[in-house]
Amino acid sequence: MKKIIALLVFALFACVPAWSQMSAAIDPTTGAATGTSAGPLLNGIRTPLIVGGALGFGSGTGVGSDRGIGLRQIEPVVGIWYPGLALFRVGYGMYGYEEDNEEGKDFQVDHSEMDFELGLHLLGEVYLLGSYSRVKELSDLGDVAWNEWGAGFGSILFIFSKTMLFAEVAYRWVLTHYDPFLDKKVHGGRIQMNLGFSVYVF
Repeated sequence: MKKIIALLVFALFACVPAWSQMSAAIDPTTGAATGTSAGPLLNGIRTPLIVGGALGFGSGTGVGSDRGIGLRQIEPVVGIWYPGLALFRVGYGMYGYEEDNEEGKDFQVDHSEMDFELGLHLLGEVYLLGSYSRVKELSDLGDVAWNEWGAGFGSILFIFSKTMLFAEVAYRWVLTHYDPFLDKKVHGGRIQMNLGFSVYVF
């Protein structure tokens, strides 16, 4: 896993020369970028460090029966986002819900999720997104953790010079793990949609 994350970060920082060229093309008096295809996305941004947050909606395989469509996480994020080129985000999301076991008894489940996401812009604001997630769910019936891999796409919308909204849709492959509520190993997939915002620090 450490090797995978290192490769993702290396791939993102490979974009630094291109970012430097675009930043050099910014008009210092207006903050506008000139002479580059990504000019409209730069908006005078000097440093690609972002902070933000996202709401994750979806369904799928975790513990217990399929919970249907609903809010799955509230996630603060930090990362590096080169407008028009690429992004790398790290987020930690959490939420709680109730689940019934086979006897019908309710248990409180505490869900947490660490996400690593790498995106590559294709057409301006539109980008492809790949992700790895480490998910944990804790309850009195038993604690469980598993891995998820994801692939999808997203788009951004600048609402201020250094603030943008993003929307993403992805398919998550849920790897095999033991489900204490169903008392068996499960695996599968799910669809997730993220709605969030990012703000450039500088």
